[in-house]
Amino acid sequence: MITVYRGAVAPEALAVVITSGQSNIDLTTVSAVSLIVRDPNGVERTWSATVSGSSIAQLTATHAFAADGTDVPIATEYRIMPRLTVPGGFRRCVPFSLKVVE
Repeated sequence: MITVYRGAVAPEALAVVITSGQSNIDLTTVSAVSLIVRDPNGVERTWSATVSGSSIAQLTATHAFAADGTDVPIATEYRIMPRLTVPGGFRRCVPFSLKVVE
């Protein structure tokens, strides 16, 4: 689980390391990454992310928090699922938790 403070703002960022795992996908073919974010009430949003490094087996996606603090406005736990844009469509990754504290 990753932890950030409520109201996190840029230049603070969330860096997510994605590995090919058992899928054997070539992560150098990923052209974009987004993060599907769900709060405890089931409200879903999409955060943009940039690919800040990649190899065949590992990719790092980085999301800079909004300058106005609206990405994580309340202290709670969010579920985040990376979504990769690959040739021919999209691939979803294993979700993880983001804990937001006061």
